[in-house]
Amino acid sequence: MECRSPVRPPEMTDDTRPKQQQRQLKDSPVNRLRHFLIVKKFDWKTCDNGPLHHTAQYELMEREKPRLVLRRGQEFTIVLETNQKMDEDKDKISLVFSVVDAKNPNFGNQTLVGIGIGVEPCNGWSASVEDITDCSITLKVNTSSKAIVGEWKLEVDVKSGDKVHSFPCNDAVYLEGDAEKKEYVLNDSGLIWRGTTKCHRPCPWNFAQFEEHVMECVLYVLTSVCKMSPSNRSDPVKVTRAISAGVNSPDDAGVLVGNWSTDYSGGCPPTKWRGSQLILQEYYKTKKPVKYGQCWVFSGVVTTACRALGIPSRSITNFSSAHDTHNSLTIDYFFDDEGEVIERLNSDSVWNFHVWNEVWMTREDLAPDYNGWQAIDATPQEESDGQYRCGPASLVAIKKGEIHRSYDVPFVFAEVNADKLFWKYRGSCQPMKLLGKKTDGIGQFLSTKAVGRYIRDDVTHLYKYAEESEEERNVMRDALRRCENVFARYYLNEEIEDVEFDFQMNDDIVIGQPFTSSVVVHNKSGKDFDVEILLRADTVMYTGAVKEMVKKHKQYITVKPYTKETVTMEVSFTEYYCKLADQCAFNLSCLAKVKQTDFEYFAQDDFRCRKPDIKIEHEGEMMVRKETKCTASFTNPLPMALTQGRFIIQGAGLTRVQFIKLKESIPVGGEAKCEFMVKPIIGGERTLTVMFDSRQLEDVDGLLTLEVAEVPVPALDSNGSDQPAASDAVPNTTTEEILEETLSEEA
Repeated sequence: MECRSPVRPPEMTDDTRPKQQQRQLKDSPVNRLRHFLIVKKFDWKTCDNGPLHHTAQYELMEREKPRLVLRRGQEFTIVLETNQKMDEDKDKISLVFSVVDAKNPNFGNQTLVGIGIGVEPCNGWSASVEDITDCSITLKVNTSSKAIVGEWKLEVDVKSGDKVHSFPCNDAVYLEGDAEKKEYVLNDSGLIWRGTTKCHRPCPWNFAQFEEHVMECVLYVLTSVCKMSPSNRSDPVKVTRAISAGVNSPDDAGVLVGNWSTDYSGGCPPTKWRGSQLILQEYYKTKKPVKYGQCWVFSGVVTTACRALGIPSRSITNFSSAHDTHNSLTIDYFFDDEGEVIERLNSDSVWNFHVWNEVWMTREDLAPDYNGWQAIDATPQEESDGQYRCGPASLVAIKKGEIHRSYDVPFVFAEVNADKLFWKYRGSCQPMKLLGKKTDGIGQFLSTKAVGRYIRDDVTHLYKYAEESEEERNVMRDALRRCENVFARYYLNEEIEDVEFDFQMNDDIVIGQPFTSSVVVHNKSGKDFDVEILLRADTVMYTGAVKEMVKKHKQYITVKPYTKETVTMEVSFTEYYCKLADQCAFNLSCLAKVKQTDFEYFAQDDFRCRKPDIKIEHEGEMMVRKETKCTASFTNPLPMALTQGRFIIQGAGLTRVQFIKLKESIPVGGEAKCEFMVKPIIGGERTLTVMFDSRQLEDVDGLLTLEVAEVPVPALDSNGSDQPAASDAVPNTTTEEILEETLSEEA
């Protein structure tokens, strides 16, 4: 940023002035500065520093008056434009950095840092002269790898003899962590997985950490929402814990309002967000929480916030994710004699999937063994130390079951490794009966985007040992021993008998088709057994909360010695369609009772109808500033026509958000198709995403990763510049436009 000296040398005096006036001018402070080294202007060398610090993509660096974005622990260059050549024997220069929002910057808490040019490094900071000309000084500056995250200002002190003058300038310095930099810090788009254990579906997400006002919004959250002191912002543990609190809104009016109902009036439904940019820009503009988010939206915004600050971060999806409300490390379900869930006793739940984040850091508050990936979660589930926040919890501690480690290790451990327990409740005066347990159902297929590829990377091994292995069972046992909850104590002492029941269901069903669930009963003895079986299907929210019962089927069978019998329930499209929740998810369960032995068996699993993928194609080579025709299409899978359909097209660096409404309904088995144009402004690998919704079918999407070629010969504008013309720029789509389209469509 340009900086002007507070004292500027005047024009040469007129020798014809009266001698008395000449003597006054000669003795004046301004005149005495004529031979003093003056810093007239700062050149931040953004074109040189940006690529070296991997910050060139930040919108702040591209403004008419750019603001320098740096990463800590790395060297950068600045040029001081001066009124005369520096005399190295006479002129001594120092740099003074201070944190902008520190009320009383001081050296003790590192909110004030002084650097002498050419002297020994101090606390990791140093500076040296690289070049001197008649009107400039080129400096090489190193910042500390533990410097405070935030906005800094710089003053240059020039000392000549016994005279010292200061020349101030504002700056923005943002700092980096440590990891696979390109993927976890610099990548501005990615994938977040949703679905069930049987159906993993990637959701394209535009992180947009370099876009306008995104970084300013993140700093606003840290300073004004989380009220972090400047000294605490040098600690990544405290910074990421604050981010996990500031991205949700229940207790501090943070970025996003969570909504797990089906009423999204007054806001944008969570399934319609495809990126963090509009959310953060809207929050920075209004300073009011944006409506609405669910776990993957919270996670996408956290990834953006961390990457904007240079903290390596990635979104992690845990399928069959436990929500342990009473800290027992178990998920407890209570049923009556009819197999009905007793809601008033059930506070635990299992979400079909849950998305949180991992951040990479050293843990100086723990031992070195706990460095590396740490789990944080902004979805407001349970309070931690009085606020809705979670983490950072070391993945090493989670895998070892060390629930005494900070922060929130027990909660994350239960999310990925709790045992499911099924209890029969017989009344307040009767003991509960343990019907069964499932030790391998929680924490499945933990997923994130692979480094450099748009495929799923399974990271389950970072959280726990192989299911049912000796190591995994030992870790669970040790964790339960550390837990003081009464349920954990009771479970440790409980013995469970096994009976041969095998609960089965379809694995891959496209919405519109029927599905079945069944149980195979195997009699291994030499006598008959009478068995009562109850099969049930419920639609559920992705949080695991039951929305509505779809169907139940009760049957009595007699199983002959050494034989197998199968009981099946079929659910038609007509039976389930009107009862679906957002994610087309079901909970299928089986309750069985053997009459002769009074043995009871219970099992349940999640199931999701898969939605079709949108196929995206383009004509010819995709090139910067060249309009390219694209098509998006899919086949209607429902046994009914789709009406009021529309496609939504997005792609950072490719196009603004486009809404294309279909004039005609899509018949059964018909093709929904649209054509659109894109005009890239950025070369390299880009991601084009398309979403479709209608009255009958929504949350259908697809993505295409493509390579955009650079223009061979830059086209010069009227000023001789090879910058893209104003008409080539991809304008931002505002949240108001998204909401207007959504609300008008719903109306």
